[in-house]
This record gives sequence, structure tokens and C-alpha cells, in this order.
Amino acid sequence: MSKQWFVVYCKSREELRAQQNLENQGVHSFFPKIRKEKITRGKKTTIEEALFPSYLFIFVDQKDGNFSRIRSTRGINDFVRFGKEIAIVSPELIKQLENICHSINDLDVDTKSLLKSGDKVEILSGSFQGVTAIFEAQDGLERSMLLLKVLNQENKISFSNRDIKKLES
Repeated sequence: MSKQWFVVYCKSREELRAQQNLENQGVHSFFPKIRKEKITRGKKTTIEEALFPSYLFIFVDQKDGNFSRIRSTRGINDFVRFGKEIAIVSPELIKQLENICHSINDLDVDTKSLLKSGDKVEILSGSFQGVTAIFEAQDGLERSMLLLKVLNQENKISFSNRDIKKLES
């Protein structure tokens, strides 16, 4: 078998277009993406980002593959090269990248669990573990401000988003 993995450089933000056009030509490709949480306009959302922006891995036959057809595919600039040689990627590396992307992306974020002011949350770790609090607001990208009743008095305390979980109403 003379099929190998190669890397192509795509036009800016046209990786998906290039992948679709390659698929229409019968060329197998791999575009590694990861899911990330971002705060946009004060709301936490989950987006997919390219692990390697502007790069796409393709699996073609080195002898029969029509490299000029692939290079002229809409969305693709050219093959990645080292000097005059087209860069070849080992199948083991592709398998590792696939495994990494699958393990990272299995951590799906349930959009129903996004917190709103007034939601009840449970503190998962630290000295307040197991205590119920009221979510008040986001405190940056990584933290949230909670109202916590301590000694019959409500106090605003900042907690890491990883240390809190929304309670079902």
C-alpha cells in the first residue's frame, strides 16, 4: 500500500471548505478540532477551534494521487514542504492526534448547565465542599461569584468554575 498522510496548507479559515471539496473528490482528510469554552458577550459558550489552524491532513496514494488537482482544490494553498520534498506524516502521529481529539472532545458541555444569576450550585471541593450556594455572576473566564450563607450572613465569594456544579431545580 503506497497511501500516505500529507499536510496541506489551507487559506485562512477555509479548512472546512477545503475538506468538503477534497471529500467530493474522494480524498480522505483529517481536520483536528477541539472544543473550548469561551465567554462571549458575558455568556459562556462552547465553540470548536482548529487544533492546527490552516492545516489539513490528507491520505492519498503517493504514486497515483493527483497532487496538482489537490493543490488546486478550492481552499488549499499548497502542500507543506521541507525544501523540495513534500512533508509526510506518520500514521502513528495521525492516530495519536485522533485519540487526543476524541478524548478532549468527549468532555461535552451541556448547554443546559450554563449558569444564570440565581441558580443553585453545589461546591465540589475545598473547605466548603458539599455546601449549597447561589450563583451570582461570572468573575472572569475561570471563576464565578457565589452568594454563600456563612453564620446566617450572605457573603460574596469567588470560586473556580471547576469547583462548582449546577443543582437541578
